[in-house]
Amino acid sequence: MVFVQSLKVKLLLSFVAVIVPLVLFMIVNTLYAKEVVRDKVSETYRNTLDIFVKQTDNNLSATSEYLMKMAILDSDVGLLSSYPYATDNYVLTKVRIYNKLIRDVGIYNMIDTIFLYSNSDVIIGTKNNNYEMMKQLLRDHVPDIIENDTNNQGLDSWQVTSDENMPSKNMLMKTIHVTDDIYVGAIILVQDIADMLDKQWSEGAIADSGLYLTQQNQIVNTLAGGDGPVQLDGINIGNEQAYVTMKGSESSDSYLVMYKGSQTANIAYSIMLPEKSMLQGLPFFQMVVFLLPIGIFILLMLYLIFVQRIMFKPLGELILGMKKISLGMLDVRLQSDKTVEFVFLANTFNTMAEQIKTLKIGMYEEQLRVKQGELKQLQAQINPHFYMNSLNIIYNFAALKDHESVKKMSLHLADYFRFIMRANRDTITLDEELRHIDNYITIQELRFPNKLVVTYDIPEPLKNFPIPALTVQPFVENSIIHGFKNRKQLFVIHISVQQDIQEGGGFLLTIADNGVGFPPDVLEQLREGKPLAEGESSRLGIMNVAHRLSLHYGEGASIRFANGEEGTGTVITIKFPSVTERKASAG
Repeated sequence: MVFVQSLKVKLLLSFVAVIVPLVLFMIVNTLYAKEVVRDKVSETYRNTLDIFVKQTDNNLSATSEYLMKMAILDSDVGLLSSYPYATDNYVLTKVRIYNKLIRDVGIYNMIDTIFLYSNSDVIIGTKNNNYEMMKQLLRDHVPDIIENDTNNQGLDSWQVTSDENMPSKNMLMKTIHVTDDIYVGAIILVQDIADMLDKQWSEGAIADSGLYLTQQNQIVNTLAGGDGPVQLDGINIGNEQAYVTMKGSESSDSYLVMYKGSQTANIAYSIMLPEKSMLQGLPFFQMVVFLLPIGIFILLMLYLIFVQRIMFKPLGELILGMKKISLGMLDVRLQSDKTVEFVFLANTFNTMAEQIKTLKIGMYEEQLRVKQGELKQLQAQINPHFYMNSLNIIYNFAALKDHESVKKMSLHLADYFRFIMRANRDTITLDEELRHIDNYITIQELRFPNKLVVTYDIPEPLKNFPIPALTVQPFVENSIIHGFKNRKQLFVIHISVQQDIQEGGGFLLTIADNGVGFPPDVLEQLREGKPLAEGESSRLGIMNVAHRLSLHYGEGASIRFANGEEGTGTVITIKFPSVTERKASAG
């Protein structure tokens, strides 16, 4: 009985009861009916398209062979160039050629026009009644076709051209050189091929079709037809597939699109079959598809009512109780529900309401952990600062091919990070920090030889004082970055440490240089603890040190920023508290 009252079981059973029948029904019908019908229909249409394209290519090849035989074997075509223009022999030969062209244009039903072209005359056999227009068309386009054939010796395909005077505008043309300036050729209207393709699909009643111009196996634009619901411009036809499914450009209907390129011309053929037309022969499937949304809606409503009673209502009561607790109303209690999980939640909520005051201690401890985590993050944030600058210097030496300096600097850098990995702790001694600085200064001296020096004035007993890691090094680094600009004289950094006698113990650490000093606005921001501008991002290490000292020692540590005498150089003084003050701050 308890098992039946489980929310998990209720949700699982309701989900199975609603979804499984629908899923099974949709899988069976969709996979068996839609996919099978799609594959079979697309296979039939694809085979028909392949056969049509092959037949059309064969007809184009047969027309090319006919033109080649005329150019080589026809005696009248060969003799025409031997007779002077307009002589009796020329005219008789021209008449015989004309009769042959008229006869042959009727035999080859795909051909619209057969012609013999020369600079002085044009002989035409055409189905077009406008003889003079066809002569002018040939005068306009044949020279371009001939020139293109001449420039592309390996080209043996029909060329696509267009003329506004033609009813269908686009046409296929091919010419073959006979002798001298005489060429034989033929014109095939693209629209005639498109009409034959369209007849395969009951003249568009079943599917849309079209012919397209291609360049390098890519569809460029439409030649004929192609005004269907799917636009194919930009499609790559090099990798032919049985079909692709595409959405209509003006509707969300899906179409099976099949396309194939010609082997004899830069054209491609396509068929666009709407998926809904394939399902017209499946009335039961259509009826189910129509009724399915209604059934799903009814089941969904029943399911929501059920879920509302067993889950949403108890959850709403739980959320309301939590809101009251957040407002300080600790006397809120939840009523138990029959569902096992909500009984457990209600009891747990009531217990938590009784114990919520004790959580303040846990929150305080959590704040301490966050504070320690922030300290770790700030320390890790500073560590890469020196690393990135060192890599920059190594890069510059490598660019100058100064291999010895690269070696020396790499050794110092290795010593630095070897110490970092060995001394993975919150605090180090002042002496260890100074050795860090020595490594850094040695690297900078390699970069600026005889221009940089660091001096120390540190009593031996004070070297063992513990300080947070990487406390002094960022100030030395910033002194070099900002105070060493355009220096011609020796840049001196002086680090000194002395006991703090006036302010109750501890010691004072001073970093001073003879550089350019802080700009007045930056000095004011540092003294007031304000965030630096974006352009001062290189001084962020200073702000991190100040933050870390505050986290370690509270108000027991401080940093004073100043410029040297006469406004030259910077003077930074860090106050570290005594051991007694540190213990009091930690407590």
